[in-house]
Amino acid sequence: MIILNGDFVDMLEEGYDYSKVAKYFLGEIPHERAIEIANYPFFWNVSDELAPFGSEEAYISFEELCTWLREHPKSSIFKCFEWILECWEIEVDDFNDSILEEKNINKLILDQDFDEELLMLDVAIIATGFGQLVLQGKIDNNVKNIIQLSILRQMNSQVLDAFLGDNEQWKYERFKYLSKLLDILEEA
Repeated sequence: MIILNGDFVDMLEEGYDYSKVAKYFLGEIPHERAIEIANYPFFWNVSDELAPFGSEEAYISFEELCTWLREHPKSSIFKCFEWILECWEIEVDDFNDSILEEKNINKLILDQDFDEELLMLDVAIIATGFGQLVLQGKIDNNVKNIIQLSILRQMNSQVLDAFLGDNEQWKYERFKYLSKLLDILEEA
């Protein structure tokens, strides 16, 4: 629960209507379908680091998506995801179920590449995917698996520990947010 506009709000309470709170989301008018299916306060909260748009990296990813869509109006969003992965020197075909394997997650955490190689990449992918929903009212089927993999990796207990340390409440909230994002992804 947080206080929002003077009222206590359960961040996971279904039925939230962002359009009644604001016209713009990070400078853009959100698509009505996004408001309809992402009807949870946490989704729209840009000050909650655990939410999809709450970190600086997520904000930058959303802004880059807006720019990318303006510069590539006829391109598939898949090309944007290829570009994101190329920035991390990863081929799309290599971003597969193997990223969820404990040994691969442990390697990134132990090599101290966690923030850059795992956390920031997943944040960028999640914000870009749900950014498409905010801007266009959909998430293309050909990128849903990429987004799902990033969400599932973020739900891994070792990732939650590396990201949030000993704060069990934050880990629980993050896990619940990510679970709802999977539901929204399926519906999008």
